[in-house]
Amino acid sequence: MTSANKKTEQPAQTWFIDLKWYEQNNRSFSNLAKDALCAKCRKRFTGKHKEASPDDLIKTISECCASQPDFITNHQPILTSIFRLFLANKNEPLDLTSLSKLLDEKRGGDVSRSSVSVISRLLKDENYYGIRQAESS
Repeated sequence: MTSANKKTEQPAQTWFIDLKWYEQNNRSFSNLAKDALCAKCRKRFTGKHKEASPDDLIKTISECCASQPDFITNHQPILTSIFRLFLANKNEPLDLTSLSKLLDEKRGGDVSRSSVSVISRLLKDENYYGIRQAESS
């Protein structure tokens, strides 16, 4: 790669679940995240009187529930799979190429719905899961 290419090359845009978006839109992150809990963890969180924090839910899902074979399947809507990928990844920002690769692996080679172009179009106008582009630094 030439030095001219390095100067014009932009870093890959990354995406994440924007927890502030839920507050701004009067939505409940906890309700959506609880749908991703495995049966064992769902029991544990159901009995609590206080609302589970987003950090507790994300940690539990990434450490336990994400390892379940039915956590991400090719039978789910693609946005649900993307949301769950971020939960499994502790909500660390991911670029479209990484998202596509992980979805392809988790959804068993569902290449047609996990391509970069499809994911890009879906996330561009996403208004249900609060998945947003990370700020460029």
